[in-house]
Order: sequence, then structure tokens, then C-alpha cells
Amino acid sequence: MGFIDNSNDPTLPTFYNVVRAVGKQCPNVSDDVKLVQYLLVAFYDRALASSPVYTRPKGQMTVDGICGPVTLNWILKFQLDVNTRYPGTLAADNRVDRVRNKNLTGSFTKTAYTLAVLNKFVKQVNPSAFMYTPSAVPMQPAATVPPPSSDVAARQSSLPSLPTTAR
Repeated sequence: MGFIDNSNDPTLPTFYNVVRAVGKQCPNVSDDVKLVQYLLVAFYDRALASSPVYTRPKGQMTVDGICGPVTLNWILKFQLDVNTRYPGTLAADNRVDRVRNKNLTGSFTKTAYTLAVLNKFVKQVNPSAFMYTPSAVPMQPAATVPPPSSDVAARQSSLPSLPTTAR
């Protein structure tokens, strides 16, 4: 279940975070998926009119908590769109990981967290949807949020596997 978190970024002092990662090879807990789906819809509803860089992702997004092909497509499309406009900002890995630190940058990729950028962009282009988020998506009190899990460990290594030698 999503929760309200804090950062050191003065443009995003509070933001909406997930407890468990959403996307490819992730736990995809329903309420966390709903948060990501809601923010993606809120972003694209307004961003399409504000910048020619953004185009509508394929498929009809429904905020239903199911991380299926449409949700995966929208996540990747957002990552690619952001990287088109701001090269190298996000890892295009089809995942929305929990933001684990106050500087909003991932320790593995050294790129911004997709969820942090999504929050920031929704706040900029659709501030009313950003403010309405806790009313639209179930939120957990911050005091009851469990510590970060090992969702990140579930990622596949980007290093090529070494060939095995025949014996």
C-alpha cells in the first residue's frame, strides 16, 4: 500500500511512495500497482497537451491494481519518454521501485527513481490530481510502513553471463 514519504528535494519535499516494487519481475501488490497506475494516468492526461515529446501509451489504462501488459507498457513508455526529453535520467527497466533514500537517486543505476520523477512530473503538470492522490488510492500511515524489502535483489543482472566450458 502506498504511503506519503519525504525527500531532500525542495521541489518535491513530500511524495507518494510504494511499499513493494511494481513492474517486471516485481511483487506487484495491488495497492502499490494502483498508485503507479493512478500517477501514470494523471501524468499522461495532462502531459500530452503540454509537450510533443509525449505520446499516449498503447492500451487503455485502468486503475485496477493489476500489473498486466498495459501497465507494463505504460511504465516503460514513461521511462522512455522521460529519457527522450532528459537523456539518461531513468533506467528503462520496466520497474517502479520503492524510493529508498531522501536524494531520490538509485544506488544501483545512479539514475533517478522512476517513482520520484513520476511524482515530480504529476505535481508539475497535474497538481490537482497530485493533491487528490490519497483520496483516490489507499495510503498507509507512514508509521506502519515496513522497512524496504529486497525487491531490488529480484532484478536480473545486466551483465552478460559467462559461457560455460565443456568438460
